[in-house]
Amino acid sequence: MHAKQYSRQQEKRNRIGNRTLVIGMDIGSDFNAACFMDKRGNVLGRYPAIYNSRKGFDYFQTVVMKTSRKYKFDDILIGMEPTGHYWRKIAFFAKERGYEVRFVRTTAVKHRKGA
Repeated sequence: MHAKQYSRQQEKRNRIGNRTLVIGMDIGSDFNAACFMDKRGNVLGRYPAIYNSRKGFDYFQTVVMKTSRKYKFDDILIGMEPTGHYWRKIAFFAKERGYEVRFVRTTAVKHRKGA
């Protein structure tokens, strides 16, 4: 690994603090799945069906707020694989609420899954 690459990866890791709620999202056409984690990767909640609708997004917002309060997070970071065009609505919804949205390359997701 090149020094420049290592530096960027380290920067990304340092972005996540003890008060950061990390949300990994699997984007689908009808619904999305989300996994809420802390900095160490401890799973705080799994939500397999967040529908691509206003009602589904409002549910997502409610769950984010409840989890943030419960674990005292004041920073939200959402990572998602930009699948087709389906990611756009949830990404814009999240950004409008002040959440940081980052995109994960398909190859990185497959590598993590071991595929």
